Amino acid sequence: MAKNTAKRTAKKATRTGASTTRTGRSTTRKQAAAKATRKPRKPARPSKPDIGGGKVEGVLRVRMYRIGFGDFFLLTVPTKTGPQHILIDCGVHAGNIKTMDECVKDLVKETGGKLALVIATHYHADHLSGFASNYDDFAQFEVGGVWITNRLDPGDSGAAKFHAQISSLANQLRLQLGARKDPAGAQALDKVQNALGIQLGAGEVGNAKALKLLTEGFKNKPKTSYYQGGDDPELPEVLKGAITAQLLAPSPKDSGGTFADADNKKEQYLAAAAEGGLPDTERLTPFEKEWPATARDYPTRAFQEYRTTEQIENDQNGSPKAMEKVLRAAQPDVLLAMADALDGTLNNQSLVILFTCQGKKLLFVGDAQWGNWSYWLYGKKVTGADPGITKNAKEILGSIDFYKVGHHGSTNATPIPAVSAISEKCVAMCSTESGDPDRKRPYGDLDKGTEVPRTKLMVALEKQTKNKLVRSDWIPAGAVKASPEAKSELAKLPDNFSTGDLYIDYTFPG
Repeated sequence: MAKNTAKRTAKKATRTGASTTRTGRSTTRKQAAAKATRKPRKPARPSKPDIGGGKVEGVLRVRMYRIGFGDFFLLTVPTKTGPQHILIDCGVHAGNIKTMDECVKDLVKETGGKLALVIATHYHADHLSGFASNYDDFAQFEVGGVWITNRLDPGDSGAAKFHAQISSLANQLRLQLGARKDPAGAQALDKVQNALGIQLGAGEVGNAKALKLLTEGFKNKPKTSYYQGGDDPELPEVLKGAITAQLLAPSPKDSGGTFADADNKKEQYLAAAAEGGLPDTERLTPFEKEWPATARDYPTRAFQEYRTTEQIENDQNGSPKAMEKVLRAAQPDVLLAMADALDGTLNNQSLVILFTCQGKKLLFVGDAQWGNWSYWLYGKKVTGADPGITKNAKEILGSIDFYKVGHHGSTNATPIPAVSAISEKCVAMCSTESGDPDRKRPYGDLDKGTEVPRTKLMVALEKQTKNKLVRSDWIPAGAVKASPEAKSELAKLPDNFSTGDLYIDYTFPG
């Protein structure tokens, strides 16, 4: 019987030149005849899906790409149909180490050009620029859905108007700050350009181009949803039953004003500046002509907060120019204040998302600053003494297994009450860039205690998480070496962390 079977198989092979087994593999005539005489085998176990770093099954993983001062996170979720991928932001700005293109190419390879969900937390280049600089790469992606903060919803007239005002103000500030040569002015200019997305090879419409990609540029034209805290987000079909998402912020727009996540007065101030133009910071308004004066016309104590009368007189003999110099040095820097307000306002529009998958909780907070945090930590605006975070906030922070450190480790994010409430079982990732060995920073100043990432915050999070905080600059990438500062904070990677040429992975234990 076996010989007859072999003959029939051999004849069939002769006609077709080859035969195809049940597994779909092509075989030669000789191999087909030999297989026909073998005893049937037990069905092979299905191969495990490959989601990078080897074949695995049912793995929940976070990948943090090293691109410099920015966010580029890939969350891989196990589902019934195999691994699905969620992309959370893709951008870099100050501290750009020129690896974005390589990282996007790795993303394409890792996901096969398919993303179940793409999330853009807020309108800053260090979270969006990759969508603009690599527009053509992303245009080939098939995407299940797109989530964007509702502060960018073009269907909301208030949101659309304020967004236009912010862009107008950023352009005005850019022109004035561009003429300054001082370090503080340079950092302020970076903040303003972050709101526009220029400087990155994406043209003068960088952030706008990124937003266009997100809303209409993907290959299959997925649905775009605009969300705020408290909304019940719609998950793409492939993620349903595998993961849930709770939106914690930004605060609802009807919770105390059109935009309640930050100080309303600050936003009114920015809107007014955008409409009315920037104040003149090039000169001081002179005294009326009938009130001429020199330093000698005032008592010495009038200048004790600044300089003595004698010091002023030695500078151009107490002339109006010398007086103006003193007064100018004493007044607040309006342009820097506006740049800070602009930066903080956009950060506070960040989507804050709590994912739950396989019993693990993951918190992604974008660049949320105090106004954004206070909404869901306290349920209200808080000034003065800390009244204590709500029971719900304590439960959330005390249960998380993963925390994406807010705003690249800045001192104006991750409030002290939040740090102390985070579970000790939690691991954390911080996408950041410490800058050059000569102490230059993309943002902040070591000597002033404003450096980003803030050293004291990194130490506090390391302590709270039992040394399970990993920074993106812990590894070398491209032509840039690992940060000595990051290495000194963490001598070796904690359990379940691994690295590639461009990224750090955290794979949740089963």
